[in-house]
Amino acid sequence: MFEFANGLLLALFAAAAVDAVLGFRAVPAGPGRLRRAFLSLWRQDHLLFGSWCAGRRIAVGSWLFTLGLVCYEISVTFCNSMARENWAWVDGVLSPVLDWTAFLCFGAKILLGTRYTWRSMGVAGCLYFIARWTYFNSQNIWWIGIAVAVLAAKDLPLRRPLRAFLVSGLLSVCLVAGLHFAGIVAPDMVSERSGLLRGTYGYGHPNTFGGLVFGLVLAYALLRARRVRWGDAALLAAVGIFLMVGPASRTAALCTLLLALLLALCRLRQNRLLPRFARWSAPALVPVMAAVSYLLPLRLVKIGPWNSDFGPAWLAKIDALLTYRLSLIWTAYRHYDIKIAGQVLNDWPPLDNSFAFALYQFGPVVAILLGILVMAALWGMARQHRRVEFFCLLTMLVYAFMEMQSFHLTTNPVALLLCGAVYCLPPERWPGLDAPEP
Repeated sequence: MFEFANGLLLALFAAAAVDAVLGFRAVPAGPGRLRRAFLSLWRQDHLLFGSWCAGRRIAVGSWLFTLGLVCYEISVTFCNSMARENWAWVDGVLSPVLDWTAFLCFGAKILLGTRYTWRSMGVAGCLYFIARWTYFNSQNIWWIGIAVAVLAAKDLPLRRPLRAFLVSGLLSVCLVAGLHFAGIVAPDMVSERSGLLRGTYGYGHPNTFGGLVFGLVLAYALLRARRVRWGDAALLAAVGIFLMVGPASRTAALCTLLLALLLALCRLRQNRLLPRFARWSAPALVPVMAAVSYLLPLRLVKIGPWNSDFGPAWLAKIDALLTYRLSLIWTAYRHYDIKIAGQVLNDWPPLDNSFAFALYQFGPVVAILLGILVMAALWGMARQHRRVEFFCLLTMLVYAFMEMQSFHLTTNPVALLLCGAVYCLPPERWPGLDAPEP
């Protein structure tokens, strides 16, 4: 995907050049023609490479985004399961075809099916340049995937794409689990933790399965945002109990149960708006959780030869409660250097904390920018009183504190809500289930 990342950047530069020529030619001759052309491009939404077939390009762009999202979801939920160990064509043929189809669909939507002002394109283009830069250093394909998908979500009604995402992901997960129980894909593979057997369901690790199911839970919750029912909360609670008992994926299970509780609260107070203090208190959680992630491990002291031998006692209890996330960050402080544009990480120590993972994998610049974008998204959703979207963002923030899969689009479809902040759009134009106001 390095070629795609470079090609999209070059295409955006070419689009800006063509825009400049077309914008200048569209302004009548006279004094200040160059200034008037620039102001028109800066303020008015327009398609790149000219306005030919505008209505059709917008409609096709919406379908391309949906197709790309489906291909991406199937690539992760099926091709990255243990099925790739059974059939070489899954990893050698199907996965590259799905990945390239997804990225080309996203790229075509960005270049040909989206309206921009030069202001919004300039801001998003700078952020994409940084994302591409860190991708080249980290070589994390999931990172460039989620970045391009967020860029492609501009001015789209998300109902159809999220529904397609949910259906394709659910069918793929059920297919892999069915092949697992049929004894075809990773038969009888389980994981063990403290004497507890944990089901992997054909994915090699319980937390991988838990993360994929949690992504489907978030997509379902977003689709129910306009009309939450008691049954929705009950369904999510049942899924949370299953995740706790089956794969014993605690983070996914607890976050699913938390989201079920928040949906029940939405139903109980269905005619109430979010309180005003939510606009400021919720965004403040981002720097607070980042500070806890970065600073609390500094208080740990090594007291023994094993990875769990840390003190003082009160902090060791917190570390054990968090399944030794803090001691892993403490170890990372001594194994890794912080690189300004990210780096390729080794397998050890695993960083199951998205704040620490972003700092080392993508660098401090991206870590700070991500924090600002999430804070802006929380503020914007609270300002618009979009309660379910607001609660989904909060739940993902809790999940990110314990896992690094928040950078996978399949686990984090809520990331699409960051599109408005990425383009510096007013909150009323941020992506939602229905088309935003023009």
